[in-house]
Amino acid sequence: MNWTKLLYVLIVILLYIPMVFLGANVFFPKYTGTEQFYQTGIDCYGKYPYPANYQLNDNASKAIREQQQACVEDYNTKQRAWEKEKNTYESWKYLFIVLFNLVILLIALFVKFQDSIIMGLFLGSTISTFAATIRYFDSNSKLGFGVLVVTFFVVLYFINRKKDTLVSWK
Repeated sequence: MNWTKLLYVLIVILLYIPMVFLGANVFFPKYTGTEQFYQTGIDCYGKYPYPANYQLNDNASKAIREQQQACVEDYNTKQRAWEKEKNTYESWKYLFIVLFNLVILLIALFVKFQDSIIMGLFLGSTISTFAATIRYFDSNSKLGFGVLVVTFFVVLYFINRKKDTLVSWK
């Protein structure tokens, strides 16, 4: 085994995978960082606190509980809408990642590179496609699934076509 070529493969993989995910966040910046979780700053129980002389059956306490419950329901409704919008956005991010990896896989398949570069691109695109599928699994992207199926068959073709040159590094 040629350890230099293996080192080159690892270098390509270690640079490729973060490049893909950083690129996805650059082109699709919404819902990253501190915006990846639903936050409103509204505390329904702090906004409508119980009085100091709280009584379970007191009319004032019942009114406060109703206000708290209405606030919580409003919060939950807004959170569900936000999460639906986020999933839609992330499905486009997932589609971007999988399409980019498919293009790189096709480039590695048809453009003449060194074997170590081809193997690095192949493994990098395969690993990042797998990682993106796990990361954006809840996005339920139908287009992304279609591209993933195409990527799967391209990987099978790639392995079948390059099986002799990818492993024999002498």
